[in-house]
Amino acid sequence: MLVKNMVATLPVIDALHQTSSVTAIALHSTSGNVLIGNGDGLVQCVDLNSEGNDVVTSIHVNSKIIDVAWSANKIVILDETNGLHVYSMQGEKVWASEFDAGGAQLMVGKQILALDGIGTLRQFTLDGQEYPTIQRDVRSVSNDANGALLIMEDQTVMRTDENLNPVFRRQQRGDIGEDIVAVGSSIGDSWFVAREGHALVPGDEEALELEIYQNDLMVSREEIRGRVKVSCTQNDVQILGLDNGDLVSLNNNQHEVLTTFQYPIQSLKIVDNTALVGTWFYIYGWDLETNEVSWQIEHKGMIEGIQVDDSGRMAFFGEDQNDWTGAEPVGVCNLHQQRMDVDPSFLQGWFEEDVVEVETNPEIVYRNVDDYTNLLSAEEQKSLEMNQNEFEVGLDSLSAAMEEDLEVESVEKSEQDIDELLQFLHDDAKEFIAPQAYAGENQVVSTDTESAVITLDGTQSDDPQDRIGAWSWLDASGREISTESKLKVKLSTGVHQFELRVFDVDGSMTTDSVQITIESSAS
Repeated sequence: MLVKNMVATLPVIDALHQTSSVTAIALHSTSGNVLIGNGDGLVQCVDLNSEGNDVVTSIHVNSKIIDVAWSANKIVILDETNGLHVYSMQGEKVWASEFDAGGAQLMVGKQILALDGIGTLRQFTLDGQEYPTIQRDVRSVSNDANGALLIMEDQTVMRTDENLNPVFRRQQRGDIGEDIVAVGSSIGDSWFVAREGHALVPGDEEALELEIYQNDLMVSREEIRGRVKVSCTQNDVQILGLDNGDLVSLNNNQHEVLTTFQYPIQSLKIVDNTALVGTWFYIYGWDLETNEVSWQIEHKGMIEGIQVDDSGRMAFFGEDQNDWTGAEPVGVCNLHQQRMDVDPSFLQGWFEEDVVEVETNPEIVYRNVDDYTNLLSAEEQKSLEMNQNEFEVGLDSLSAAMEEDLEVESVEKSEQDIDELLQFLHDDAKEFIAPQAYAGENQVVSTDTESAVITLDGTQSDDPQDRIGAWSWLDASGREISTESKLKVKLSTGVHQFELRVFDVDGSMTTDSVQITIESSAS
């Protein structure tokens, strides 16, 4: 029985502190290694079984990490600019596939599925052979029992076989249109579509519905209270997390609201009979048998990802979305540990970095430590004594020579030297100069299609003082499209204007613009 005003939590084993914001993690199922990818393009492999959580491998790909995954003992990386990379545990590149539009989504199983920035979905074998079949105009991809579920740009849903060949397409409903919010595979041959209708119901309300399919046949359609953010299936249990905080179970082609959390549910995992629910800054352990929260953990950032290995070790990360705070740590704990009751105000104590205590007692700080010789052997003490004698003789000779040659400077001369030094420092002082933005040369590109992929490159911006703090690319409407120094954009035929803003660490800014002209070469 819990003490009043106390909450049950899990003892957190470790907080893996970071220097840059974490964007993806992947926990190996058996080895105890966790991959941590960040916004600076760094992927680290951390050995959680080592005493000091040693970093065994560091990989730099020079672009924001979109996702990381394990393929057996190989490291799979998808980054924002370059595409797909596979490395060994030792950090040696095994193979790579560059995408013109960078990476957007990664799934690793028996094969590797990678979606690029312009909606092209590719499939690779684990040793790097690309399948001939690709799908274009894909918004997102999810696992299915026999292949994949694709949300397309035209708001249709496509089921494919294991080779990405279409086997069924769910067409759009309604005359005005709809949005497909989420798709997912459930139990056996069933799968679901979460949709949002536009003006399909009276008034200003939006129609939020869940469609359940058995193979290619829709068997039920039910209204739900929110948009599906995430889903998870294990054995015969499937749960959904909604943006209104609803935790929903699917059973016999019907849904049931188990509970409602205060904030949107962003992450879900099922371990044994417990649903791990990531919402706001918390992870809740929801007991599926008792239908109640059995424990909770508070993070420094809003939960973005949860990973669990075969031993019950859980790793999680989040971001507080505050540019003025440091990077949030990756938390690691064991789900099988005994629960403990704490005051809610202590839930965040696990991620605080250890404070280094500095001695301030002057009697200790300024003590004369001369008793170390008792720690030396007789031979070491003799050698030390001889060296000290030689040093004293040499010091006396040096002092005598200096007294013979050294001239005493007058007070006036000293003051003059100080004035000259101050003037020199003043003349030599450098003013902080804002970095000079450079958006690149104007480009004219010919294409035989309706669009082309262009690289916007601001890395040649000049800053000899190395004080660039932020980048911002804007389109012709003034909308920010990226905060990276380099990015790829898909442009239709016509003339396009872009502005690059470069900020230094003090907030000073310079700008530059570039014009990209896309011409059709089609006859």
